[in-house]
Amino acid sequence: MDIEAWLRQNLPLERASSAELRYERMERQAAEPLPWVHRPCDPTRPFDWVDECMIGAFLAALKKARRVLDIGTGDGWPALPLARRLPQVVAVDASPRRCLVARENARRQGLVNVEVVQAKAESLPFEGASFDGVVAGTAIEQCEEPLSALKEAFRVLASGGRLAATCEALRAELKADVEEEAELYLEGSAAIYRLCHRSRSPLREAEYELCFRATSVVRTAAEKVHPVPSFRASPGEPGLRLVSSDDELLGIPFLEKAKEALVSARYFELLHRTPSQMAALAREAGFEEVHVYGPIALLAGPFFLALSEAGLLTKLAPEMDRITRAFGALFPFVPPGESSVFFLVGKKP
Repeated sequence: MDIEAWLRQNLPLERASSAELRYERMERQAAEPLPWVHRPCDPTRPFDWVDECMIGAFLAALKKARRVLDIGTGDGWPALPLARRLPQVVAVDASPRRCLVARENARRQGLVNVEVVQAKAESLPFEGASFDGVVAGTAIEQCEEPLSALKEAFRVLASGGRLAATCEALRAELKADVEEEAELYLEGSAAIYRLCHRSRSPLREAEYELCFRATSVVRTAAEKVHPVPSFRASPGEPGLRLVSSDDELLGIPFLEKAKEALVSARYFELLHRTPSQMAALAREAGFEEVHVYGPIALLAGPFFLALSEAGLLTKLAPEMDRITRAFGALFPFVPPGESSVFFLVGKKP
């Protein structure tokens, strides 16, 4: 029995959303600070060139768009980097905390042409045909109803408007048919246990948040869980790590002993789609000229790493914007493959 099965059989679970359980909890929605979101771009870093190429791919896919909507912006990606090149960007996110962070990031970057709005992708608070471009950075597949989100994106686009979205390819990410990651940490007088369950068949992910009273059993286990890097980006805190169901600290043996101290148990689950299935969903929403590509990072990563090793990035820094825009425009030449992210583009007739 995997841990998720035990949770579903033994605990009273309350359904929630990914915004409530995941994105509200994060200190920062990236493992590392993002260029032009959390910090200025640094032309000495190869990854910053790759990130700029990704922005270049969005710009190329959007063609002549001037007013762009970013669905599920998180901390402001790709909205804030795009706002350095476009007249107006509106960013939406279902999480109040992510909206506050995105607004603060925009202020710190000196951007005055960005509006951040709290809203669900499935019910956008905008009039029809009010944008000529819609983007999303691994956000549409995180919606409870991706088809509704795509239909809303279609509705708010003007005729001829473009959709450009990176999407997570969960099947490519998984190294086994089922993977479970867990963490346990103290939070005041309580302890928080989190489990992320991901599977290939069906292609889905689910996340569980259990709140326990910090009894001696719970506290002892939490204190033995060694910290690993996490999205909370605080050095002393734990993070999710792969776990087996028989793990004494994070598996079923711990849960059996701790369940009497349970205060609350919430979860969300999302069904994922393959690239071809996501393209079909975009066509069902009304988009035409729908195509799926691999991420431009597959080309850009090795190229700019080689330039860095040759000591050329600093010399090329004055031309960074021009070079990365040109590189990003190569996105149609990157075939979809086994990457954990794919690039979905489409047009409203």
